[in-house]
Amino acid sequence: MGFKNKYGQVSLYTENNVVIAHFSGYITSGLLRAFKIELCEKIKSLKNQPWAYISDSFDVLAATPEAEKEMIDISHLMKANNCLSSAFVLTSAIAINQMKRILECAKRNVNFSECIFTDLDSAKQFVSHNLKSKQGQLI
Repeated sequence: MGFKNKYGQVSLYTENNVVIAHFSGYITSGLLRAFKIELCEKIKSLKNQPWAYISDSFDVLAATPEAEKEMIDISHLMKANNCLSSAFVLTSAIAINQMKRILECAKRNVNFSECIFTDLDSAKQFVSHNLKSKQGQLI
């Protein structure tokens, strides 16, 4: 899946039970609406199994205020659909502060500094470890 507008773009793919979104540019509500539709399809394909999410947003500059609201709703959707771990690849100070605010507003109980990374491989290792650990706790 891929969606692009004049401000930014997003592509979405899965690796095993990890959903990875690659964002670049500015994140707008229009971009997130397209992302949410595809995310719902990915969630369905996981058939209620536990999964993890990575936002690969190394090239993101910032999100619009409307997009922040949409991201809060998406965070609730993810939690309600068995997402056990999330990680964010971010380098923009503005985007990092926005994501921290979004997770706080979504009332996600996470240690924010533990789930922020500067590279995708580290984020993958983090969510894979967390997913295995949390699945073990569910048994």
